[in-house]
Amino acid sequence: RFVMQNRLDNKQQAIIPIAAFAAKGDTEKLAAEIQHGLDTGLTINEIKEVLIQLYAYAGFPRSLNALGVLMGVVEQRQQQGITDNAGEDASSFPENWNALEGGTQNQTRLIGKPVTGPLFTFAPAIDQFL
Repeated sequence: RFVMQNRLDNKQQAIIPIAAFAAKGDTEKLAAEIQHGLDTGLTINEIKEVLIQLYAYAGFPRSLNALGVLMGVVEQRQQQGITDNAGEDASSFPENWNALEGGTQNQTRLIGKPVTGPLFTFAPAIDQFL
């Protein structure tokens, strides 16, 4: 019999419904889960990064809407006298960093060889996003 052990801490567990409701576009439930995440100890920047990364999976409209919800929740909490931890800013890319070059190196490291094939010949622009 398979027994699943919970290995995520409370902060990590709080990320799951935030990402899910943001991806679904359920802003009401998202706001509640952001509240819970902040109460659990997630920083504003940790939640912000989850919502920024969401664009690749659910599209820019959902990501932008979710960021707007986060901003509204933070403002509302500030008005209530709650000061949430902003957390550390995400690190920036090195100066003169080439996204296509860096992404290609990462793909090659993950796959074990350069990623090529007819799909990339047919639609080479997709590689810019990968």
